[in-house]
Amino acid sequence: MKKKALGIILALAVILTGLTGAGFAEEDHGTLYVSFMTGNIRIAVNILAQQLGYFREEGVTVQEVNLGGMDALTAINGEGNLDVLGTGFVPDLQAIGNGYDLVVIGGTAVEGGAIIAKEGNAERFRDEGTVISIDGVLNAKLGFKRNEAAWVITRQYLLDHGVAAEQIEAIEDEEKGSVLYYADDTAVAQAVQKGEIDLGFLPLEYALLYADAYGLETVTAAGALQENYVCCREVTSRARLEANPEAFKAYEKARIRAFEYYKAGETDEEIRKNVIDIVTRWSGKEADYVETYLYGGVTKYAVDPNTAGIIKYVEAANNSGLLSSAGIDFAAYDIRQNIDTSVFSGAISELVEEHPENEFYKQVQAEFTQAN
Repeated sequence: MKKKALGIILALAVILTGLTGAGFAEEDHGTLYVSFMTGNIRIAVNILAQQLGYFREEGVTVQEVNLGGMDALTAINGEGNLDVLGTGFVPDLQAIGNGYDLVVIGGTAVEGGAIIAKEGNAERFRDEGTVISIDGVLNAKLGFKRNEAAWVITRQYLLDHGVAAEQIEAIEDEEKGSVLYYADDTAVAQAVQKGEIDLGFLPLEYALLYADAYGLETVTAAGALQENYVCCREVTSRARLEANPEAFKAYEKARIRAFEYYKAGETDEEIRKNVIDIVTRWSGKEADYVETYLYGGVTKYAVDPNTAGIIKYVEAANNSGLLSSAGIDFAAYDIRQNIDTSVFSGAISELVEEHPENEFYKQVQAEFTQAN
């Protein structure tokens, strides 16, 4: 009887040892409160890291908070119960311009915009030499929401190809120009369908979502005009980061691991199905929509801070007037002071050291070094 009891104890010890190695971290770095806006699957990497248990395994507890936009940034910058926001880079910049001491520690996604036309009209706005026809854009009736990133990137593309800023500003004039501003993405799609505008500028997911319903065609993805332009960054406050840097490093380690799992789904059908199932259950979205969004070319995920991409996007956003309400001149401001690459650098260095055979981590580290 004693031998049987001893055997059970030893078996339990083996099981618990295995669980400790696989599912529990050696250190507890505390809790981070992170924005998980209801239904928002652009944060799929974070959803996976949470649902797969990677945050816990790296020693950080992530509490999901349904808070976004300027409310979230205000909470992060002050005494609110939020540590990280990973969506909407323009609001981040506007907040920085108005005195918020925010720092970028990682990335959520890049690219994600599209230029659309009525079905059958897209070809006349394409040009083999310059991706889009610059004359076609300049002579078209345009429509988009204010602050639409796809227009910001297109606008900078025009500037980079010799179009004068004054000419673009004349197009944007509400009373005399050839741009119509809309309240939401649905209105933009409907305006293209009705012929009110020739070209619409939308997030790529809406361009694909509305294609059949409104008879639309994508002229080009905005990423073809500026590769890897930043979309959403992971931001916190300098004070929060300095108070517990190890928690943020653990957070980024878990996100890199989740990114690896997501990328594996591009070639492994079983992993892909699991990724889609996890995000579908969390978000309440339809599985077909989730699959198209995650693996249909709608969103391009990238988890490192991407200093080079941030600098280039700040230039484009500032040129477009998106940052005019901020209290600083972003043309003269060095945005690098609001980027902290040490967190991500430490996270990927530890993963490479812990898994020297892992080629994915080496690739992420190489891309991080190049972009930062």
